[in-house]
Amino acid sequence: ANYRILTGVARAVKREEAVSGDNYSFTNLGVGRMVASLSDGMGSGEQACKESEEVIEMFEHYVEAGFTKEAAVQMINTTIVARSNEQMLSSIDICDINLYEGVCDILKIGASTTFVKRESKVETIASTSLPLGVFHKLDYDAETIKLYDGDYIVMVSDGVLDQLSDKNAEEVIAKILN
Repeated sequence: ANYRILTGVARAVKREEAVSGDNYSFTNLGVGRMVASLSDGMGSGEQACKESEEVIEMFEHYVEAGFTKEAAVQMINTTIVARSNEQMLSSIDICDINLYEGVCDILKIGASTTFVKRESKVETIASTSLPLGVFHKLDYDAETIKLYDGDYIVMVSDGVLDQLSDKNAEEVIAKILN
C-alpha cells in the first residue's frame, strides 16, 4: 500500500454514567482497505453502550465477510427495525480508506460531523440522515474525499459537540483542530 494510517482514540463518559454509549472499531480488511467506524447508542450509559457495540460488531462481521458497507448497514438497519418490541436507535459513522489510492469513502447515518484537517484548513462533513432503526428504507449521507500526507480525519459523537455551550459547536471544533 502507498499509504499508512495511524489511529488514536479518546473517550469520556458523562458524569453520572459508568460507561460511554459510544463504540468504535478500526478494521483492517487486508486488501489495502482500513475501515474506521463509530457508533453512538441513543441516550447514555450501559444500554446505549450495548446498542452501539452491537451495531459495530454486526458491521465488522458483514464487511469482513465481503459485503459492501452500504449492504452491511442496510442489513443492520433491517435487523434493528425487525425488533418491533424494543426501540433501538444508533448512529453509525464510517470512513472506508483505500490505502493504495488515498481515497476515503465516508458514510454517515445519523452521525455527528466528521472533520478533515488538511494543512491550514478544516473541512466539515455533516449528516442530515436519521439514525439506524427509524425507517425500513435506509437513508444515509455519503461523500468521497482524497487524502494527502498529513491529513487528519476526526470522527466525533454528539457528546463531544454537546459539551460545547456554543451554538456553533462545529465551528469551535474546527478552530481547535486548526
